Amino acid sequence: MKITIIGAAGCVGSCAAFNIAIHGLADEIVMIGGHRQNVLKQHTMDLSTAVAAQDILVRAGSYEDILGSNIIIIAASRHEGVLSSRMELLPNNLALIRDIGDKIGQLCPEAVVITATNPVDPLNYAMYLLNPKRDRSKFIGYSTNDSFRFRMMAASALGIKTSRVSGTAIGEHGSSQVLLFSTLRVDGKPVSASDELKQKVRQQVPSILRSYEELKSGRTSGWTSAVGLADMCRAIGLNTGEMIPCSAVLDGEYGYRGLSMTVPAILGRGGVQQILEWTLYPDEYQGLEDSVKTLRPAMRSVEENLGIGRT
Repeated sequence: MKITIIGAAGCVGSCAAFNIAIHGLADEIVMIGGHRQNVLKQHTMDLSTAVAAQDILVRAGSYEDILGSNIIIIAASRHEGVLSSRMELLPNNLALIRDIGDKIGQLCPEAVVITATNPVDPLNYAMYLLNPKRDRSKFIGYSTNDSFRFRMMAASALGIKTSRVSGTAIGEHGSSQVLLFSTLRVDGKPVSASDELKQKVRQQVPSILRSYEELKSGRTSGWTSAVGLADMCRAIGLNTGEMIPCSAVLDGEYGYRGLSMTVPAILGRGGVQQILEWTLYPDEYQGLEDSVKTLRPAMRSVEENLGIGRT
């Protein structure tokens, strides 16, 4: 298993490399960075030492080194200033993704590509459009953090430990995300969430990004993303067939096509093996429609900027 991480000098990329390495999910990890080559080399030196007792090759590389990769994780980003919405990153990061996507299409078109760069949904759609084969199963947008946070917020509202709670968020990886209270479970048993509890949890969503941005720390949710990215690599590499919520390109699922958004998906060898179409509560269907309305302009902007239409 060869995993390449593009943007590995940054917070998400370096954290993902560490988590993948210490769990032995790859035989070879290639770390590609941008202009911060000194930071990239320091990460590879440190990580190589950390896993010296394992048979894992960790090395810095260039785009030519993505050849033969089974999985490529994209964590590169051009993030400047304080954001009020991840969509503000689309113009700059779309140009970056276009360059990366062209290289992957030329050098390693068979790889499963996991895009963690924001805004995840339109950029995962862009990666899919840029690939000459357009096999949508191979393009995954990383958005599992929304479900992690949903479980934390629900557990806090219920006054219990997060380890007892499960639940899934779908739709946009952003403020219009849909928290599926229909999937909320405590100790594996369904929970009847009151309107008061739903409101208490939902009103926290807009503050998630703001709480990170206001710190002006120069980093993002690297450790959280590293946990979810390692889960994805495990599911794909070991063909576990587990359900992991992620942004996937839709072709009729939930009544939508020509976009990418978070859905419950079965991941295994080859990427997305199945998109699960769950029965939702009426307010969740409405929330999903509202989320799609937020996403569609971004998808059309991607098509126009790339000069590539839907197939």
